[in-house]
Amino acid sequence: MRHYLVSLLSGGNLNGTADDEYKWLKGLKERYEELITTFVTSQKTDYENGAKKEDNSMPAPSGMVGDTRVELVTSAMYSNEKLDSYLNSLLLRGLSQTYIEKVSQYLSRFVNTCEQLNQESALNYLAQSAHLKPNSRSRYATYLKGLLNHLDIPFDVKVKVPKTLPDYIEGSDIDRIVEWIKSKQSHKKSIDRDLTLLETARKTGMRRSELGNLKVENVNLDKNRIYVRGGKGDKDRVIPIHPDLLEGLSELVRGKANKESVFGLKPHSLGNKFRHWSKKAGVDLHTHSFRHYFATSLVEKGANIKAIQELLGHSSLATTQVYLSVTADHLEEAINILD
Repeated sequence: MRHYLVSLLSGGNLNGTADDEYKWLKGLKERYEELITTFVTSQKTDYENGAKKEDNSMPAPSGMVGDTRVELVTSAMYSNEKLDSYLNSLLLRGLSQTYIEKVSQYLSRFVNTCEQLNQESALNYLAQSAHLKPNSRSRYATYLKGLLNHLDIPFDVKVKVPKTLPDYIEGSDIDRIVEWIKSKQSHKKSIDRDLTLLETARKTGMRRSELGNLKVENVNLDKNRIYVRGGKGDKDRVIPIHPDLLEGLSELVRGKANKESVFGLKPHSLGNKFRHWSKKAGVDLHTHSFRHYFATSLVEKGANIKAIQELLGHSSLATTQVYLSVTADHLEEAINILD
């Protein structure tokens, strides 16, 4: 990944600066051009040597495979230069490393498989995602639009995303998972850790990546605070620790170094655990379900919507207000006004 490579080139610092990223991109470009030059030279040499062995007077055939290869490689080099330029612009605009990596992953496949960067090639590439959900297609359309607009190529394709409500999560479903974890016959040493992880998800609304990246230094038991660092959009926030979590978190962080993971699980592994628990308990929940439960519970208990927004780390209040529609309590109050 781009961020990981930058960290290596900057002396192992996982918080590589924009200057580190620029140096990495510049070095990558120089190395890429060097490899291309070597490849093109070797292709010409191979052909010339082969031609001399067969017939010194034989002319080079038009449209030979070697020529096509060189054209494709040259086109790919040009496209990758344009992509690097675009990614650099995102970096300079202060967008998060996670976002830039996702954009890079999607667009790298695009620029390396199309012959030309234009509207038609972008539409054809986007069409390959027709089987995905509207949210995913909309996100990919945004990635393509950003790159093409950066190159002064109009691309204004909009994917209609239906307005759907988050699932309403029953507390009884979560309780079933808790009971299954408690009854585990194997890996009993992890039971306390798993229960604390589940309760932390339920009582903080943290995202999967935030739970997986939570470090010991981010848990301040004296102040009863969890500090979420580098959340979605590289935003930090503070979440008060619920009294029910204090004992479990105290046990997990005891004796660990500040930089160690609280739960000892990467985000992907953590998500798989939640899925495994749900399947065993006979319910259909995932990590984000606990975030929905956290939000709807606060709305149902009358918490201030701005406070909920801050706890969830939403940039827009409109995103948080969706949970008002899940409970529909405010609509019931309006209906009850009628005679």
